[in-house]
Amino acid sequence: MTYMIYQQYTTAVREAYTHHPDVAHHAAQAKACREWLASLAIKPEIRDSLVEQIRALEQAFEDLMIQM
Repeated sequence: MTYMIYQQYTTAVREAYTHHPDVAHHAAQAKACREWLASLAIKPEIRDSLVEQIRALEQAFEDLMIQM
């Protein structure tokens, strides 16, 4: 089930940002956000679920950069 949600995230990013001029900026922002979330001193199971979600977005932006 989680995979399906992440697939929806990545599909939404691809649909909205294919050929968008700010893909690199958004990819950098997603990376910074993931790194910040990973650094939070909260329960690992909560932190990890947040990191996993933003990682899906980060990967979608990285994939778009490769395609450009």
